[in-house]
Amino acid sequence: MSSSEPASTGTAPGTPPSQSGNVPAGIVPRARGFRDGDPFFVFSQYAVGGILRAASRIVLEDVNRCPTPDKGPLILASSHLAYADIPLLGAFMPRPPIFFSKSEVESWPVLGAVGARYGTIYVRRGEADRQAIRDALACLAARQMLTIFPEGHRNKGRGLLQAQPGISLMALRGGASVWPVAIDGSHLIFNRLRPTVSIRGGEPFNPRDVLGSDGKTLRDHQELANIIMRRIRDLLPASAHGVYA
Repeated sequence: MSSSEPASTGTAPGTPPSQSGNVPAGIVPRARGFRDGDPFFVFSQYAVGGILRAASRIVLEDVNRCPTPDKGPLILASSHLAYADIPLLGAFMPRPPIFFSKSEVESWPVLGAVGARYGTIYVRRGEADRQAIRDALACLAARQMLTIFPEGHRNKGRGLLQAQPGISLMALRGGASVWPVAIDGSHLIFNRLRPTVSIRGGEPFNPRDVLGSDGKTLRDHQELANIIMRRIRDLLPASAHGVYA
């Protein structure tokens, strides 16, 4: 899990109830950041989206495949090329994405405060951060759209990297559907004159339907992470397939 946008401590009003039977034991549904359709969030989408469209040619394909909150917990799983992926997803997804970020960002000027308002979950890297996991599960239980970069690092346009198994653990424990999304060309923003950047939405799926096991072993988690990455791969040109070629 990786990202670099900064985590709210308040519960957004109007939080829908979690899907029956999908809330892990001991987890209380707790929304972060903005509600779907929040006027300020929509305004920020137009503002940031305008800047990104001025800097690049944005091509959106099938982003309307994004499941609505009534469908239950959701994880948006995206390829990760550059830091620009975070504002891109924030500006052009139909729902507010909740990101992960390294804990150091929380104390950064400006970014820390912005991230806090947008609901980012901070993670202490290099250790098992149980609080971050609980925050993420609470977010899923509140039927928000948790956003994860399965590669764990930016691939900088060199092709997909091996997926980390954490996304599988989160999806299975949170009872979430997974929506694969592929970003292509974002590493060229501000490096070339108005490059073409595409964001393609795949078909959402229930990970239990494809795993075919109880999902409790490390092998199962890595297997599911690879399945997710292959679904992202199928939305990208062959030149971007990387280790999943």
